[in-house]
Order: sequence, then structure tokens, then C-alpha cells
Amino acid sequence: MPLAMSRTILPAAVLAVLAVAMGGCGEGKVFHTDRPILRITLDEYRIVPQNIVTTARRIKLVVHNTGRLTHNLEIQNPDGPGGKPVQVPGARVDTMQPGETAPPIKVTLAPGTYRLVCTIANHDDLGQFGTLVVK
Repeated sequence: MPLAMSRTILPAAVLAVLAVAMGGCGEGKVFHTDRPILRITLDEYRIVPQNIVTTARRIKLVVHNTGRLTHNLEIQNPDGPGGKPVQVPGARVDTMQPGETAPPIKVTLAPGTYRLVCTIANHDDLGQFGTLVVK
């Protein structure tokens, strides 16, 4: 194979392998629900489901830590003062040890887009965040 052709085929092959590998990562998937109970699991460093769409009503959050580290969950309004996210009042699940389920919380959210985030250390920076859209 000529050198010029191998330089073209190798990058294309690498891109094809990366595209197949990234296709199974699950990013971008949206979980739609009209149920009043949201069941969420946390681990290193994910929130599952990561992107949720629901309707405006009183929502009960049941959160389980399936990871090996401690985790919590907070619902934040991303448009707080100075552009910083702020906790929605009463919308925080206590820190859980591995294998624990937090006491459920109930919140009423107005239509809008909210952040789901673990507030422990740098878990948010490591990817433990999501989006909750209330319609």
C-alpha cells in the first residue's frame, strides 16, 4: 500500500472505531415520564437517567446509590444570581453511603430546565450531573 494511502486510511479507521465506541455511551438519551415518582440511581460519576423530561406537578424523588463512594443529589436552578446555579428550596437528597437509598423527597417544580447534580467534592466536574426539564 502506498504511503499516501495509508495516511488516509488510518485516520479514517480510527474515527470509525471511535464513532462506534461513542455510539454506545448513552449520552444524549432523554427519559420521558409522566409518572409522579422519579427513580434515579447514582454511581461514579453518573446520574441515571441523566436527562429527564416530565410534566409540572408534585414529584417524588427516590434516589439510590449504586456506586462505591458517597453521593447525593440536588436539583438546581441554573439561572441563579450572577449566573451561578442555586439549589431549589427543599430539592436535595441527603448524602448516601454505597448501597443506600435516601429518604424520598417531594418537590413541586414550575416549568423550566433544572440541573441534577451531586454536590460532593468535584463529582459534578467528573460528569455526575444531568438535566430535568419540566413542561
